[in-house]
Amino acid sequence: MQHQPISRRKGEAPSTMPLWVATAAPGPGLAPLGAEIEADVLVIGGGIAGMTTALHLVEAGVDTVLLEAGQPGDQATGWSGGLVAPDYIRHTPETIGTVLGRHHGEMLTRMIGGSARAVFDLIERHAIDCDARQDGFYTPAHSEGLAQSQRGYAEQWQSRGYDVRFVEAREARHMFGVERYCGALRFGEGGSLNPLGYVRGLAQAALKQGARLFGESPVQALRREGGRWIARTPGGAVSARRVVLAANGGNARLHPALRRTALPLHVVQFATAPLDDVQRAAILPEGGAFTDKVSYLFTARLDPQGHLISAFPMSFLVRGDRAHLREARRRLRQHFAALSDPRIDHVWEGLAWVNASFLPELYDLGDGALAIQADNGRGIGINTQLGIEVAAAIASNSRARLSVVPREPHPIRLHAGAALLPKLLMTMAWLSN
Repeated sequence: MQHQPISRRKGEAPSTMPLWVATAAPGPGLAPLGAEIEADVLVIGGGIAGMTTALHLVEAGVDTVLLEAGQPGDQATGWSGGLVAPDYIRHTPETIGTVLGRHHGEMLTRMIGGSARAVFDLIERHAIDCDARQDGFYTPAHSEGLAQSQRGYAEQWQSRGYDVRFVEAREARHMFGVERYCGALRFGEGGSLNPLGYVRGLAQAALKQGARLFGESPVQALRREGGRWIARTPGGAVSARRVVLAANGGNARLHPALRRTALPLHVVQFATAPLDDVQRAAILPEGGAFTDKVSYLFTARLDPQGHLISAFPMSFLVRGDRAHLREARRRLRQHFAALSDPRIDHVWEGLAWVNASFLPELYDLGDGALAIQADNGRGIGINTQLGIEVAAAIASNSRARLSVVPREPHPIRLHAGAALLPKLLMTMAWLSN
């Protein structure tokens, strides 16, 4: 089902709300917690990681309660670009073995390589209305050197059984409608979706299976009392034997060991007015989504209504709504010859959480508590997979199948300064763009 956004007149200021608010299927509308209750497992955070964990716990017969400060997808999930990208940020299937060791590197590669399949299988199994499009995810090469490396990367993925190939320059230029790339790596199981619709659908599925979900219930205190975890909200409390923290950057407010363990990466997301027929014939004519590898990255995808959705990382030099709009238009003109005068309908700020390794983390907090953290811009696929795996580990009382080994959290050194680093690096990238 397609949900039509409100059309904006030419010259009207763009909306600062995410496009997804206008196009997502309605959510379940979770009521706040209003009593003191007990559960086997408490999940805190109603984004993709939390909802996937809760859904799979209750499917395994585990009594589960989830607390969300707002409504499902209100924060980082609902502000994202909706890309389903089964790829590493900085590593390859071979190089990851030098970081984690051969065995754990292969386990993580299987998790990341299968993450898109897990997302789309979950959508199909629960009939989630989220404009899912499994039509490929691409990482374009901006230089001949990177193109040559990507040919090798494709072979690494293929040797492990994944639908990954290198698209040569001529085909890539046709696929994207962009002339500046020298080819691209194509992940056939990747694609895109409406992220707000996805997490709302996960919530509906979890409720149907019997999970107890509460919205508008921010956790004000989380304590260990009498051998159980107690989470207090404005309207009540949950007592649970085990707890999963899935609030990503918000985890730091829930447990002191998680303070200063992740860095914010602020991104400006934007969506054009629906493209006309000529533009749609020139830009991503066969669908798909892409994110390139330049420092000042560029990304693009279409939704079913024809909005072109893109993004750029925030910097110290492009600030304020007007500057964001100018930069959005400039970047579209820079990449797409068919968009000489692009019209922008939505501009909003998104947020990803990153760490120095650019790898997902599971933190062991002791006493039956785990934290899922640091999506590094790959949150839809990775958080889905981690939610599935964490639920299976809890239900079976075995961590043997976790592809990310839980470890003790360690704060990032000089965190206050390091938190400024992503924006500083993006400022330097903007200057060189």
